[in-house]
Amino acid sequence: MHALIKTLTCSLLLSTFLISQAESIELTLSDKDIESAIAYGTGGRDLTHPELLKAWRVDLGYGVGAATIITPFGSLVVLAKEKANRFLEPTEREIKETLDKDRGKLAFGCSLYGKDAWFADKYKAVLLYKDKKIAPSKVEVPPSANYTRSYPNSPRYWALCFFKFDIADIDPNTKVTLILNDGKELKFPFDLEKLK
Repeated sequence: MHALIKTLTCSLLLSTFLISQAESIELTLSDKDIESAIAYGTGGRDLTHPELLKAWRVDLGYGVGAATIITPFGSLVVLAKEKANRFLEPTEREIKETLDKDRGKLAFGCSLYGKDAWFADKYKAVLLYKDKKIAPSKVEVPPSANYTRSYPNSPRYWALCFFKFDIADIDPNTKVTLILNDGKELKFPFDLEKLK
């Protein structure tokens, strides 16, 4: 019950924050934005990453897939959560490194499911922006997938993959769709204007 109350409280805080603060993805965060991200991540230390990052996530369901857009704000939320779990606060150096890590990129972390341990290698990604398909500048796929909670039944395997795209020509006040294809197509729509 205590976890449910924390989850609901954190969801309410995030909803309130996003409704009042959303201005589109900020590539450079102000000091106030950094403080807000750290406060939110610290307050959500008992949540799972999917619960904490729900506003940045498109979930098609267990066994299908989910994609989380990795914004500078969201990256700091995760950093603060992980530090809070060790009863620490992020240092200025860690904050800078986190913000610099994917500078100039639009990154997505994707939970994908498949039938064999090497299924993730088969996924091809494109980012649909307006009428243009953009290929990723970087793809990170694990050497092999993990067993799911359903193993040996379907879906048997799960992998966390990352797809990064150059954002030089992408308007941060628009909609994009991450499309993944391994023979079947998965679409993850994101409205950048509504994300922090």
